[in-house]
Amino acid sequence: MRKSLLAISLGSLLLGTALAYWTPALMAQATRSAKLAPHTQANLPPLNIPTYKLPKSPDAIRAIYRFAAEHPEVLGYMPCFCSCEQLGHTSNDECFVKTRAKNGDVTEWQDHGMVCAMCLAVGETAMKMSADGKSVRDIRAEVERKYASQTEFRTPTPTPPKG
Repeated sequence: MRKSLLAISLGSLLLGTALAYWTPALMAQATRSAKLAPHTQANLPPLNIPTYKLPKSPDAIRAIYRFAAEHPEVLGYMPCFCSCEQLGHTSNDECFVKTRAKNGDVTEWQDHGMVCAMCLAVGETAMKMSADGKSVRDIRAEVERKYASQTEFRTPTPTPPKG
């Protein structure tokens, strides 16, 4: 009985510490991308694409990264299903963009997205549907339909607003 209480107390302490650390960080990341509007950026930071075989062509990767830079209002509402939530990601936007300046410009890329087939698939689906004029809610529904059942993983991504 004493060991069980000690284990429960220790577990509660660890969980409380983890939540105190992660919850504000996750909430800040979740709102970071979602609050941004479409953002054209003339000079993107260099994208260092590896020379080994990747899930998509370098041109497709560049296009998805540019879309991520210019459309956080779309990818900030798209979940990712590759287990990157374990890296602290809260949306597909964070698979490609590591940091933005206060004005919304991308200052640093997240390399993870270019080597991950799931990140690229979600980003490409969103990019193509956005180009076809689909709403963020419709894009999210399609991303969920296509990819959610393929894995148990998912980022804790906010739901797009209505309208």
